[in-house]
Order: sequence, then structure tokens, then C-alpha cells
Amino acid sequence: MVDRDQGALEKCEAFSGATISSTGYGKADYSDRSFVTRAKNLGHPDLILVCGGTNDSWCGELIGDFKFSDWQEDDLFFFRPAMAKWCDTMKTLYPAKRILFIINSELKPDFVESMHIILNRYKIEYLDLHDIDKQWGHPSQAGMKAFADQVVEYLQKTGK
Repeated sequence: MVDRDQGALEKCEAFSGATISSTGYGKADYSDRSFVTRAKNLGHPDLILVCGGTNDSWCGELIGDFKFSDWQEDDLFFFRPAMAKWCDTMKTLYPAKRILFIINSELKPDFVESMHIILNRYKIEYLDLHDIDKQWGHPSQAGMKAFADQVVEYLQKTGK
């Protein structure tokens, strides 16, 4: 999150390997570090940049069915209901804030399609990254530059 007046990062709530859902690598319970759990920890941002879904796509979690309300704890171990719950929480906690969800390249198509459907339903902006150079699945130095360039270009183009 960037404070536009000062150009400063207010809060970084990134956790290596974290998932949107409560399912992590090896089917471990990631409830304590899921995006859903940490949504309330973002402070008072002007702009919220979120890059999510990568670990969900990679860790072998089940995608589940679309569910847009009445979530139970067990629902949050599946990607689609957890993604919808996260979007609902973000819109509730930060109603007047700009949220940009950044979707990494080379994710499983059903996860990307699900993100598009859910983000559109909640009217959350998203950016699909492309041509991100990677080493062992993670952006290389050139990939990180391409990532940053694409985000900056998107923000400048949309002028919000």
C-alpha cells in the first residue's frame, strides 16, 4: 500500500507461500496466514495492491464450487469460496479504497478463470501479468522488473 502524499509503503502484509484459502502445501492448514484471515490487517491504505492465487494454483488445493455468501469455515479450504469471501471482506473493510488484484502468469487456467469471475462479480480491478521471466516458477530479476513495469503501466493508463 502506498501513501500517495508521501509515496511511502504503509504496510506490507506478504507471507511467503501464503494462499487465499485455508489450504496450503501438503494440504496443511494455512488458516492462520490465509488472505481471508489477513484481510483485516492492511491499515489505512489509499491503494491496495494484491498479488494472489499463485500458491493456490501451485499447492494442489481443490478449487471447489462458486459460493458467494453464507460461508462456513470448511468452505474456506476451497479456492472459489475463499476467493469470494476475501473479495467480500475487502469490499466491506475498504469500501472507498482502490484495490488492484494482480494475477501472475502461468497459473492453472481454471484458477485464473475463477479469479476473473469472482473479481468481476465484486467489481475489483485486476491485472493479468504476461511474459514474466521465471526461475523455478518464481520471477527472475528480469521477471520482477516486468512485473513492476506492468503494474505501473496499468496504474498510469487507468489514471485512477
